[in-house]
Amino acid sequence: MLRTVYLKSLRDRWLGAAIGVASLFAIAWMGIWAYAGMGDDVVDFISQMPPAYLSLLGITADAGAAGLMLGNLFNFLGPFVIAGIGISMGAAAIAGEESAGTMNVLGTMPRSRTRLLRSKALAAATIVVIAGVAASASYVGAAALADTDIGSMNLAAATVHLLVVCLFFASLALALGAWTGNRALASGVGVGLIVLSFLVSGLLPLFDGLENWAKASPWYWISGSQPMTNGVDWPPLLVLLALTAALVAAAWWGVNRRDLGAGAARTPILERLREDPRVGRIVSILAGRGSTRGIASKALTDLRPYLLVACGALAFQALVLGPMFSAVSGEIGDVVDAMPDSILAMVGFADFSTPEGWYFGEAMSIVAPVAVAVIAINAGAALAGEEKRRTIGVLAAMPVPRTSIALRKAAAIAVGSIIAGVALFAGVAGGNAIAGLGMNVAHIAAAGALLAGLGMLLGSVAFAAGAITGRATAAIGAGTGVAVVGWGINSFVPVNPDVADWARVSPFYYYAHGNPLEVGMTWWHLALLIGVAAALVAVGMAAYRARDLRG
Repeated sequence: MLRTVYLKSLRDRWLGAAIGVASLFAIAWMGIWAYAGMGDDVVDFISQMPPAYLSLLGITADAGAAGLMLGNLFNFLGPFVIAGIGISMGAAAIAGEESAGTMNVLGTMPRSRTRLLRSKALAAATIVVIAGVAASASYVGAAALADTDIGSMNLAAATVHLLVVCLFFASLALALGAWTGNRALASGVGVGLIVLSFLVSGLLPLFDGLENWAKASPWYWISGSQPMTNGVDWPPLLVLLALTAALVAAAWWGVNRRDLGAGAARTPILERLREDPRVGRIVSILAGRGSTRGIASKALTDLRPYLLVACGALAFQALVLGPMFSAVSGEIGDVVDAMPDSILAMVGFADFSTPEGWYFGEAMSIVAPVAVAVIAINAGAALAGEEKRRTIGVLAAMPVPRTSIALRKAAAIAVGSIIAGVALFAGVAGGNAIAGLGMNVAHIAAAGALLAGLGMLLGSVAFAAGAITGRATAAIGAGTGVAVVGWGINSFVPVNPDVADWARVSPFYYYAHGNPLEVGMTWWHLALLIGVAAALVAVGMAAYRARDLRG
């Protein structure tokens, strides 16, 4: 696999793609199984859905249990996973080699920049296409395992639409990375445009006179023309393919027009803000100073950007949700009553008519787990990251046992997760006080503690995977895979009361069951989350001590 740049790129990325596909398969199987167990009830339920929502899912009223789940997968989770893989590879194709300092190695090869770009772009396209096709094939397998017929749904056409849109986003990240040499910028803009495109395609059709503007969003063409029922709609796809080709051409122009970097230091944005006289003092106060007093303190300060962004956003959102509930509490009940169970399942069937249900659905169901997962998984992958950056030799030269190095790195998982839990508590408690909602403060503290426990478990999965393999990508992939699959199981399996107990295999069950804002702390849930996390850290430490280190 090292004979060509193309094969090397495939070798480096196949595992992350495989984890993504496996996660989608697991969610599809559990979701279809849960819906299928409801029998005729789910058929009647789908037939009563509003036409606008059926159109948004890209299914018909007779789609059945498989159609309902596949609509969610093709129009929500699947595109985010597959397009995310494409953006990651596109952004890293050129800019990633520059930031890693390996571009000078590639530059010594008797190959032109054009050939290098072509190899990287083809590798990204190959991974995206294989992952998309494999995911769609796995949905068929999931339906077969659940003994459910997918009927007349055209999954091949839906896959074609999905892949064309995902390749467009991947080429956008490729062009930005080739032009700027900034991997973070390429990834950030790509992900931001995915989210914006998703929101535009979903929200604009809800407003009279704006329906046609949604067609300007690439995401719209994943399901806007209902490929699962109507087949491939080639004209818009050809336009997207032409734009993809134009972006690849722009990447070729960008990579050939400038001097390429080879690991040269780039001034971090935090330092640039510190030097700005308008905001420098505030940024310095918020950011503090990096600590090198010990391995644990260094690991924690390395998490600071994630803590500032994720915890700040979580606390701010939770704070404003209180006054917002006071403003909409009179009308929110009717809106929720009109929502289908497949959507309410994603937010734990929260009762939005109460402040506890409102906060659970708006903050605790998706936003808070995402925030703590970002912090904890990155903390868990930091140990393997030392091997990737070839800095593990510096740590290993210290008069500290190898297991102590691993344990001190793992401590950042716990501290970062606790900080995320405190941010949730502070935001919800502040919003509760400002709006006078009368929520129980002890229950709010319980929600924060359970969020911290969830973060510790997800971070420990990443820690164990990284300690065993020495690969940061495997660590992040394992942690993210458990987070995505766990969320999917806890969201969709409880839809069917007959199989609802299977949700207990998900860590999200012990974080969210019963809504801790309503029932308070379930101590054995918190003990289980922390206990499993501690066991995974112990496994990781044992594996780390027993193997040869990379780098």
